[in-house]
Amino acid sequence: MALEETKQIDEVPTSGAQWLREDSRSLQQTKRGLNLFLSGIIFVFFAVLGVLYFQYTTDMLSVVMTALPVMGMTGNLLMLAGVIFCLAVPDEVGARGLLIGAAVGISANIIFSGMIDYNPNLLPMPVALFLKLAGYIGLILFALFQRRLLLYIGRPDQTGKVTFLILTTVLFLLGSWGMELVAYLELVEIASMTIYAVMLPGFFTYPCFMGSLKRALVPVN
Repeated sequence: MALEETKQIDEVPTSGAQWLREDSRSLQQTKRGLNLFLSGIIFVFFAVLGVLYFQYTTDMLSVVMTALPVMGMTGNLLMLAGVIFCLAVPDEVGARGLLIGAAVGISANIIFSGMIDYNPNLLPMPVALFLKLAGYIGLILFALFQRRLLLYIGRPDQTGKVTFLILTTVLFLLGSWGMELVAYLELVEIASMTIYAVMLPGFFTYPCFMGSLKRALVPVN
């Protein structure tokens, strides 16, 4: 009798599993948010890649260097929209604070991008560094949100990938920010091309690992 009761308890779905099973509006909003964020980070990646590429060539330089800031800004706006959509996750995930922090960080990066594109001289270097740091921290907070979501839906097997994502984000994005800070303080002379080259892998790993979370959100039948 006790064995049957235990079996029945085991068969009761967790709240996260039930959320997936119902394929609710909340789930649809969350998946839409992840798609927007993924699209945004890909836009930003190609914008950074474009800057690096055109360090070596002048072909169509004026046209492309006009398009790259637009691509980067579009990517940041898509990421912000994605974070906002992800606020639809259930309260039980316990990620609202992480998502709000991510939204604030990405908004700071949007301000930075807009000011730099409009008139770089209007933004003092210390303020620019602060806004960029806030943007990178926003990406780290969004990765932590992904970890919380995976635990909520009962997929701890995927959290190792998110942990690796967090480590690479810290290593490459905060590493590139640290190099900018060192260059600004004139402690070491570092070329901007080197800083962008360090930054690039941080943006590359994000879409690679977000795919695991998207696959985990397929409703359970």
